[in-house]
Amino acid sequence: MKAIVMAGGDGKRLQPLTEVRPKPMVEIFDKPVLHHTVEKLKKYGFTDILMTLRYLPKGIEDYFGDGSDFGVSIEHHVEPRALGTAGSVRVCSDFIGDEDVLIISGDAVCDLDLSECMRFHRERGAEATIVLFEHPEPTEYGLVITDEDGRVTAFSEKPSWERVTTNLVNTGIYILSPEVIAMIPDGECYDFGKDLFPRLLREDRRLYAKEVGNYWCDIGSPEAYRSCCMDALAGLTGIVPEAPEVESGVYALSPTKGAQIAPPVYVGEGCTIEPGAKIGPNAVISRGSVVRRGAVIKDSVVNGAEVGANARLEGCVVSRGAVIGPGAQVKADCVVGDRAVIGAGCVLSPGVRVWTEREAPEGRRVTQSIVGERPRGPVAISDRGTLQGRLGHELTPELMIGLGGCLGSKGPVGVAHTGGEGARLLSDALSCGVTGTGAECLRCDAEFEAELAGMCPLFSMRSAVFIREESGEMSATFLSGSGFAIPPALRRELAGAVKSASGQEGGRVGGITGISGLPRAYLTGILSFLKPMLGRSKPGRVCVEGFGAENRALAFVLRGLGFELTERAPGVAALSVSRGGFTFTAYDERGRRIDELHGAALAAEGLMRLGAASLIVPGDAPAAVRRLAVRHGCKLVDTPPEGAERPAAPFSQGVLAAASAMTAAAGGGMELATLSDSLPPFAVVTCRVDVACSRAKAMRLMAGSRQEMAEDFGGGLTYDTAKGHIKVSPSADGSALELRGEGADMEAARELCGEFERLARDVTGEK
Repeated sequence: MKAIVMAGGDGKRLQPLTEVRPKPMVEIFDKPVLHHTVEKLKKYGFTDILMTLRYLPKGIEDYFGDGSDFGVSIEHHVEPRALGTAGSVRVCSDFIGDEDVLIISGDAVCDLDLSECMRFHRERGAEATIVLFEHPEPTEYGLVITDEDGRVTAFSEKPSWERVTTNLVNTGIYILSPEVIAMIPDGECYDFGKDLFPRLLREDRRLYAKEVGNYWCDIGSPEAYRSCCMDALAGLTGIVPEAPEVESGVYALSPTKGAQIAPPVYVGEGCTIEPGAKIGPNAVISRGSVVRRGAVIKDSVVNGAEVGANARLEGCVVSRGAVIGPGAQVKADCVVGDRAVIGAGCVLSPGVRVWTEREAPEGRRVTQSIVGERPRGPVAISDRGTLQGRLGHELTPELMIGLGGCLGSKGPVGVAHTGGEGARLLSDALSCGVTGTGAECLRCDAEFEAELAGMCPLFSMRSAVFIREESGEMSATFLSGSGFAIPPALRRELAGAVKSASGQEGGRVGGITGISGLPRAYLTGILSFLKPMLGRSKPGRVCVEGFGAENRALAFVLRGLGFELTERAPGVAALSVSRGGFTFTAYDERGRRIDELHGAALAAEGLMRLGAASLIVPGDAPAAVRRLAVRHGCKLVDTPPEGAERPAAPFSQGVLAAASAMTAAAGGGMELATLSDSLPPFAVVTCRVDVACSRAKAMRLMAGSRQEMAEDFGGGLTYDTAKGHIKVSPSADGSALELRGEGADMEAARELCGEFERLARDVTGEK
């Protein structure tokens, strides 16, 4: 049987371990992960193997050769350019021939029964089979949903936590027929998860998925790699140390006499372990390592490095040729690259990475990664696409250059800022990063975030960033080309690009284009959209009581529509736009407060009355909007379709939302309060349920507990009951589920949350 091993990844998130070696050549028990993969293939009869290579291919070619030393036949195909996961397989059609072929990732560790997978594929008469694994933290992977027979019914590619409805992840192991291979465009960039499998689903082809047990782990990050090594020590991975078990749980090819060893521990060949060293529990000491007297190593991987006397390593990875000085401390989730030096008495704070051949100074506490002369800390972009911090601390020019480089690799980027010189500095740095990739940077004079968002589609931006400085605090809001918060996949890529300090392919320099008059264009666009809808109606008085550019914009639009702006007074509606211009709140003419959620529903009602055929609705919009859509025959979508005109979006444009509500009221000859009364009554209650199992498995169990539960396009699971609407989604920060009940009043919403809280505890075994 034939197998194709995809081994071309550059392993950016795994850096600095992959600075000098391909990702599949990272070692477990002194053998590359790819070596273990080849042994696995041979065990199940796959002896005719082709490896697709791209990043540092010579290291793999030299190690494996033609495969004869491993008892298999190996061919190598080096991609001249990236063609995506499916595209790289398509060019191997001559190798595949006219038989089904196994596709497997070269940088994942697995203990799966491949024969069972092949048997399932043949019994179902499948054209394509995806191998699945139950994973507790599935957001880094593609999720696959099947029916009882294993036929694929839906996909969710690397979802954010609020969109997780199962914990069965795509392992990157596939069995494909030649007919399916032929469907992949030749010579084009094409992906299995994003392109081929959704196409098979749309065309109702025989696409199946098989869940397998035992073990699977993608070593995509240093944390995952270290965890996998610990799992191997625990005997979970199917990888057996090729070393004698000198005592229970201690596998050693080098003497350890005089050292304190707490199993499980692996010690490779040619190691020097001095008396008084304390190793374990959970320590992998690979060949050629030196551990001096008094050193403590636990929960760590030391791959051929020297650990000085009385140094302490806990929960870290130290790569080949590195030197940890006497008395140094390397904390949890730290990574020390090849031939790096950690000075005597130096302390690496949790999460710090030290790149290849870099040096951490003696006696210092290092809190940021050492990447040449540019230390970089972690990047935490919120679900709403915002990065916050202090100038020179969390937000630095170096950081913005890296982020700009990542965004620029996708295409033109819009950049705008407001506030002081700090915002200008970061804006300039971001622009340098963008143009350094050869992309065009569009420098805009937008005055607030939503204004820039509204203009993204007009100027064909692939992404945009608005930088704000207020009272010494900085924020950067990242937007997609459609004007919404960047998707989870790009958030992860931005964090990984900076954390790994990876450079961009250079050689070209992009230009900077200044776009002026954007505020006027933004306001003119809203006015031209709303004015014809007023007809002959005479608008009344209104108060705008918020501050900032976004509220000045709202005042301009309302005045342009013919409203009389006045101070707040009885019988006068008072409006305010907030959060960078993305939301609005109000007090109606009767003094009743309209909060953000009811403001969203009010905006939707207004736009629907004004004739909007479709609206873009985020996942956190109230369910009442759906009832309004049914009432008005309006279509709701979560993202604009490719190539389609962008529908009106009240939820992402506070100025448009507030003005639409006022226009609809005036056009109907009513007050804002009367329009608000026309909304279906609703109240929202949220609660959090801790669960005994993983949050992903909990979502899967919840989905199976009620057949009526449906996946919501905005994420999570939804269920309509006589009491109202419930939404269940996994928390973003731990083993918990988040429930959001929406009923006609607070009592109904609380009862609904309580009912599903009990259900969640029952199905997950939580007491």
